Parts: sequence; structure tokens; C-alpha cells
Amino acid sequence: MLRGVVGTFLGLLLPAVSVTRLSAEPNVWAEKGEIRIAIQGDIKGTNPGVTRDGNTDTVIHHVVEALVAYREDLTIAPQLAENIDVSDDLTRYTFRLRKGLRFHNGQPVTSSDVKWSWQRMLDPATGWRCRHWYDGSAGLESRITSITTPDENTIVFQLSAPSSIFLDRVANVQCVTAILHPDSIAEDGSWKAPIATGPYKFNQWKRGEYILLDRFEGYQARSEPQDGYAGARNAYMPQVRFMIVPEAASGVASILSGGLDVLPLLPLHLQTSFERRPDVKVSGTGQLSWSVLLMQSKDPLLRNVKMRQAISHAIDAKQVAEISTFGNAKPNPSAIPVDSNFHTLAHDDWWPYDPEKAKALLAEVGYKGEPIGIMTNRKIPYMYENAIAIQAMLTAAGFTARLEVVDWATQLSAYFSGSFQLSAFGFSGRTHPNLNYDNFLGTLESGASVQWENKEMLRLLDAAGRTTDQVKQQTIYDQIHAAMKSELPIIGLYNEHTADVTRADVHGYETWLMGRPRLWGVWKQAH
Repeated sequence: MLRGVVGTFLGLLLPAVSVTRLSAEPNVWAEKGEIRIAIQGDIKGTNPGVTRDGNTDTVIHHVVEALVAYREDLTIAPQLAENIDVSDDLTRYTFRLRKGLRFHNGQPVTSSDVKWSWQRMLDPATGWRCRHWYDGSAGLESRITSITTPDENTIVFQLSAPSSIFLDRVANVQCVTAILHPDSIAEDGSWKAPIATGPYKFNQWKRGEYILLDRFEGYQARSEPQDGYAGARNAYMPQVRFMIVPEAASGVASILSGGLDVLPLLPLHLQTSFERRPDVKVSGTGQLSWSVLLMQSKDPLLRNVKMRQAISHAIDAKQVAEISTFGNAKPNPSAIPVDSNFHTLAHDDWWPYDPEKAKALLAEVGYKGEPIGIMTNRKIPYMYENAIAIQAMLTAAGFTARLEVVDWATQLSAYFSGSFQLSAFGFSGRTHPNLNYDNFLGTLESGASVQWENKEMLRLLDAAGRTTDQVKQQTIYDQIHAAMKSELPIIGLYNEHTADVTRADVHGYETWLMGRPRLWGVWKQAH
């Protein structure tokens, strides 16, 4: 039996997560009222896994669901599926749907709807971001060869080769494999809105101001307790309003005045605003998300690996992490999070901070002071703080480094098009080493956002995803990190540490390693 089904996590093994459960839930669901929560920027759209960023994912996960989901400890549990059977050779995955599931339009959920949803995701015309995991377009040996529906409650995925991470991919938070009703699409094939199965459904999107969700009264919650993205997703509050609050200081003022109920991902330097305040609660936690410095290796200046080595020698990642997280995070050059059992001493190995070595390398490559731009934005505080620190360090080592401060939408667009030299960036949390490396390792045919094109390392990564042997996987991940150090397509800085703030009358809200707010299971105390 595959570990995704029985809960033995062979991919990313994390220490026990401390979770405080309230002893009682509300006796009666609220008949009126809403939870107001801040997000840093407007959503990119409502098409799951197509138009997305971190804020979009947070909202979408309240509306849509997949066949499986991550628990708090990052093992995988059935969600829309009642159970999962996996063949001994890891090539056939059979899901049986829970009984009584309904879409937001009241229609029953059937295996035909699941097949339609997956066929749409795998259609290149949809533009779904993670299609390459399933159709062989990225050169992966394991791909979906057929999706069959023996009856209205059963879906069978046949793969071309063994995959030990198929369920990890299906549960992926960023490219959510949302099961949708076909009426989500207009007759001409254009996208309308998600008619899904989640505890909330879209009411209104007032661009630049808020997204309002309504409780789905026909929602069928699982019987197991809430657990990460899995288990019961009871919508206690009739509405959730995601308020777009670009400036952290504005969010602080709003939650202190009662204009917000939840302020997630608070920059750590603002925590002092809440000291000795009985009307708010603050909870901090480490994250799987990874702060990085992207380097465009196709750039005329940066395509020389010695130039990239000089940049790496000039940056003290330990100091950057201390500045941005107030000493709460330690540096991490590896794509594998520091809390993973796959993060061995080999993954701490990197080019040491050595400004004099950086200067020597600059002289060796004949650097003449050409300007190097560091793209960043002010909307996401840690990116801006990282960029300022890195600019100072590069300047001290002899670079002509300049900040290019743009809005977040522009920086994200530049990431996808590869239109930058350096970029202070971050990848949201992934739960498996293969998924972490997939953030930046690939082929340029699959998109300009690929930071590292190395077909041998891509082949090794594919091999790691086809075995459950942890020793073999560890060997592969160590090899990939060593090659990453040698070729320097990216500079890892640290895994983030943030805090969430709630009003004192908000109950049931919990932080977790994925760092994404969850408003199911949350309610406000009546006054």
C-alpha cells in the first residue's frame, strides 16, 4: 500500500507539528456575519492553477477541492475521494468518490465530472501551470496514459511508468487539481467562474478592494477532524471577505481598530505593535516557503558562471536571513527546506561569504562596473528587505548594483518571461523535494521561467519520483544540490518565518507550515 494512502510520508519528513485544538466548536452556526481577512494583493483570476499567485491560491482553496489533500503533518489524505487504491507497481491509481457530494449549482459529483476536469487541465489550450507533470511534455517518464470511469463513483488513472509522487502532485497547493462542474466553462470554451465543491463559493470580486465568498449550504464535510487542507472543512461563518491590503502598516492599523479579523503573514518587525494587547492574538511559525535571489543566466553579464560565483561570494545569506526575519530563520541554500529529513549536511554546502574572493573573480572576468539590476517590489516586504541587503553587499564587493522597484504584477510577469538580471523572489511552500526542484529545474521549452536547464539533473529528479527507496532518493537529491552549487542558476537565502494576527474574538484559526490561511473551522464570538 502506497504511503500516500496509509499516511507514512516518504517524501518530506517533518518534525511533529504543534497544533492547539479548541475543545469546543460553536454550538450553532452563525446566521449572519463575516470573517474579514487581509491579503497583500488582488487575486490574478478565478481559474484554478491557470491564473495564480499565492494570494489567489489562498482564496481559491476555500472554493475548490481535489481528490486528495495534505494533512497538517504533510501526509496525504483522501478529500473528495472516499478511498484510494494503488497498484503494487505504482502505475495505477484508483479513486472512489464519497457519496452525496454536490457542486455549488446543486448537481451531483460523478466520475464523469472528475474525468472532464482532468481532461480540461491536460488540454494545452487551458494553460494549466502543471500540465507538464502529467502529459510527458517535460520529458518525465511517468505520464497519464488513460483516465477511465468504470462506474459513476470510480476513476482510474493509468500511468506509463511508476510514480511514487503522483499523489503529492495531485494534492499540490499551487496547481490545485480542482474538480469542477462543466458549467464553469462558457459555450465558446471561455472561462466563467469555478462551480466547485468547496465550503465557500464566489459572491463578488470587486477588483482592487475585496473578494466576498458565501458559505455553500450544500457542502458535505468529511467526518474526520480538520487537518491541514484535509478532513472536515466546516464553514461556520456565512461569509468570508478577503480584503486587499497592500501595505502592512495599514493592516496593523485595521486589525487594531477592528476593521480586520485576521492579518496573516505579518512582517516580523511589526510584531511589537501587538505587545500587551488583550484584544489580539499573535502566533508565529516557520514556513516551507523559500526566499531566493534569481539570476538570469542568459544575460550577457551573468551567463559567465564565475560572475555568478562572485555574486554568491558577495552575499552573506545568514545576515540577510537575520535582517529579514529578525533572527528567526537560518540560511538555506538548498531547495529542500531546513525542516525536511532530506535536508542533510550536504544541503548546507555552498559558496562561502567572501567579498575579497568576489572582487578577485570580478577582476578575472574583466568586470568594468556595468550596472546590474535587482528587481523587487514593496508589496511583499521580505522581497524588498532582501533586495536592499543584497544591493549593499554587492556594492561593498565592487558591483554596480541598482534596485529596480516595480509593482508585484510587473515582477511576476518578468519572472514568467525571464526579463530580469537579478530578482529578489520567493517560492511558496512545496511539500516534497521533487516539487521544490520543479520550481526552477526544467527545460526552456516548458517556459521562460525555468531558471536551470540541465537535462541530466531533470532525469535524476524523474528517477527520484519513481522510487520509494529513501536512500536512493537522498543520493539523488544530494547530487542535484551539488550540481546546483556548481552551476549556480539560483541563490537560496532562507525558509521564511512569519506571524499571523487575529482578533481575540476569533476562534479556531490555526497557522501551519504551508503558511496559507484557512477560514473553514473558524468563527467569531457573538457580542
